[in-house]
Amino acid sequence: MIIFLLVSLLSPIEIGGKHFNGGTIRWKPIDPYNNSSSVPIAITQSYSWTYPTITCANNVPISTSGRSSANANLTCITDCSTDGGYSTHPVDILTDCVSASSSLGIMSSQRSVNITLGADAHFYLAYQGSAWAPLGSPPKSGSYWSISCYIDLRMRADGLINSPPEANIISPQYVIVNTTTQIQIPVSDVNAGDDLRCRWSAYIPGYRRRRQADQGENRRSQSEDEVHENMSAEKSVAQIRKKRGFKCSWCSSTCSYGCCCKSSACAGTLCSNWYCTINPTCPDITTTTETPGTLPTTISYANRQAIDECGGICYPSSVPNGTTLSSNCTLTFTGLIPNTWYAISLQVEDFINTTSTTPMSSVPVQFLIYVMPLPECPTVPIILPASDCYEIIAGVPTTFNLFVLNNCDPNVIGIADVMMSKTITGLQMTNMTVWPTNDSLVFVVFTFTPQFNQIGLQTFCIIAYTE
Repeated sequence: MIIFLLVSLLSPIEIGGKHFNGGTIRWKPIDPYNNSSSVPIAITQSYSWTYPTITCANNVPISTSGRSSANANLTCITDCSTDGGYSTHPVDILTDCVSASSSLGIMSSQRSVNITLGADAHFYLAYQGSAWAPLGSPPKSGSYWSISCYIDLRMRADGLINSPPEANIISPQYVIVNTTTQIQIPVSDVNAGDDLRCRWSAYIPGYRRRRQADQGENRRSQSEDEVHENMSAEKSVAQIRKKRGFKCSWCSSTCSYGCCCKSSACAGTLCSNWYCTINPTCPDITTTTETPGTLPTTISYANRQAIDECGGICYPSSVPNGTTLSSNCTLTFTGLIPNTWYAISLQVEDFINTTSTTPMSSVPVQFLIYVMPLPECPTVPIILPASDCYEIIAGVPTTFNLFVLNNCDPNVIGIADVMMSKTITGLQMTNMTVWPTNDSLVFVVFTFTPQFNQIGLQTFCIIAYTE
């Protein structure tokens, strides 16, 4: 049985910007009941790009002319001692074009790679780089991204390896200025009964234990008995470090000389190590490829590195005041300044039940929001059928149409394109066609031959864009 979940969205044709629009990283075990010493998993990366700045081809983004050196690896950023061998066989960030729209100027890409990790592996994996469009008002360039997921192959309490949730959303999303908009993040989970929740991505500092006085101290010549006696007495005494001669300043507006590199003003700049050493200010990063630029280090503590889930777009500084995210994955957003880009970074997590406070996995979702001026016709189009459920037979080819009705004057506002935000393996969609006798009606044709391993509930989502 196939469920058709249809969503309509008002959108302009194209807004200029940098080439990266966000994405998500997900993993799943090939066999959730595997109890051997090694566990095969599939890591799936899904990204959105500006088109045709980035070419629709295999091996995105290096298949685009001039970006042959833009490859990088997904990097273990935290708990790498328990990565199950990932760091010795890392996965690169290359993906393959899935769909592209010249009218909307967006392209989506995806790739799944199978790797084998040691049982009980648990660690944080991230794609980090710098090429967001100028964000906020006034626009700030060079903000870096850190799209981080948490992989945990330890057995759940119910005796299987967890499969994390899945989230699908097209980037960019478009909202109308001075209009409160609720954006629902579609999420799902193959583990029936898991409780799915959304939260803002965050930067979680690392930590270390204080060095004990009996570790690495230069001692004067003493008898062996004296040394052991002193060591025993000092075991519980923490070594207090001397303060540094220079103390950096916490800056919120400009990354000036002496500002701490972890200040919000220094995100996306060339500030590195401890504080800004460039006079008068540390300039913004101007990297325009997917190769990670100068990113703030997460290895700031000896015992556990920081977890950077959001890079330079952490909440709340990345969004307008009043923006909220509910645990059921509904984002409430009001843009007050037209022609402005914002970046959203959140995590989708699964819990074994509604009372649990410990997530079993964490999946990142990052996307852009563009605030449009008030359009000439704010009425959204209608997708027909608005929603439906079809029962089809495995192995039998099926063809069906979906229509989009334009509620505005087609001579003023037209339907720009129809896209799938979530698809089903094997489902094919034609380009949009205008109905011969009605300029306000467009349609797309779907063809699908369901396979026997797809028996059950399947979902895909459609979005209609206006000009």
